[in-house]
Amino acid sequence: MSEFINNSELRIRELYKFIGGITAQKERGTELVQKYREVIDVCHPYDVIIAIDLLMKEQIELPLVKIGVNRSLNMLYKGLNSQPVPDYMQKPFFHYLKMENDEAHKLLSGLKAHIKRINEKEISEKEFNDSLIKINKGINKMNDFMLHYVKLENILFPFIEKHIKESGCLPLMWSYHDDVRNCIKEILSLLEEKTVDLRKFNSFLGDLYFVVYAMRFREEHILFPVIIDLIPENEIIEMSQQAFEVGFSFISPEPDQDDKKSKALSGNNDHKFLSSDDLEDKILDLDTGKLSAKQTIMMLNHLPIDMTFVDENDQVRYFSNPKHRIFQRSKAIIGRLVENCHPPSSVHIVKELVESFRTGKKDKESFWIQMGEKFILIQYFAMHDNTGKYCGTLEVSQEITEIKKLEGEKRLMD
Repeated sequence: MSEFINNSELRIRELYKFIGGITAQKERGTELVQKYREVIDVCHPYDVIIAIDLLMKEQIELPLVKIGVNRSLNMLYKGLNSQPVPDYMQKPFFHYLKMENDEAHKLLSGLKAHIKRINEKEISEKEFNDSLIKINKGINKMNDFMLHYVKLENILFPFIEKHIKESGCLPLMWSYHDDVRNCIKEILSLLEEKTVDLRKFNSFLGDLYFVVYAMRFREEHILFPVIIDLIPENEIIEMSQQAFEVGFSFISPEPDQDDKKSKALSGNNDHKFLSSDDLEDKILDLDTGKLSAKQTIMMLNHLPIDMTFVDENDQVRYFSNPKHRIFQRSKAIIGRLVENCHPPSSVHIVKELVESFRTGKKDKESFWIQMGEKFILIQYFAMHDNTGKYCGTLEVSQEITEIKKLEGEKRLMD
């Protein structure tokens, strides 16, 4: 048994077979548990990360993988829960994430009594409506928790990809995040109806609680313990600084000294880049005009649009920073493959679009979506040089709610 415990390669191989067997559903779960009892009892967080990466490489349909992983981790819960976890207090970025999880847990726990109340047979209409109002308020607050997932997707995930090549679990996690977003959307939609369909309502609430609680465990007992010692201290400090740029869910931490000096510590790059300060006295010849670096940056950031540039190797190289951003961005995405910057449900669309730009089949594409009361136009433009060589893709997003309402004319002198 001690040889098995200390043999990481053997544990991972057996764990991969176990999760794969649960996912394939060709054998009974009880039989698989008995067959792989040793690894179930002693698996480590790192084993789970690698085993799921191997499973994701099999190109199994994502819904089936999610079901298999859910069932497998339920069986692995006791063993993983017995493993030591880091002292998150010593790593501010991870401590912020844990605090957000704690607050989300408190919020959902506080709603349980009201959910139980609306399902009781002996309840007055007033009591029913009062409980629904409190549930509505709580679920609306859960919308704030989406910033937690934004920090994972746009800050933590890029650093994980940088330090762990077996990062196939990340698209899976992003898909679970989208499940939370969808549950909240569906619950709030049902609450807008004159008569709430309790069967659907309870179903979506159950899904929401399951996914949020499951994700908390997977973050704090699997993902964070593996990655926390692999990311250098200066990069964790940089992640904290970026977290303050994105914002927090339910908490208002004050930047500590490490956060404030993050730029200095994160400046140990492999390459020396010139900043706008370095170019303060230099003028850029833009062919149709000459501007300083400072003027160029200000001009780009004052355009009422979000711009993101992806180079010919499908890596994100730049995004503008307007006063009112439409979509969250963090500096951690610079250098990241564009397909990793999108939820799993849209990755195939992104790949197809970029390939059509690369081959010249298309030179632009437009999409438009409704975000609450805002109407958003998202456009993609292929960039080719004078010789026809593909140089990348430019994404431009703009809120056009007011533009759509324009009629008649308003001249400069009006």
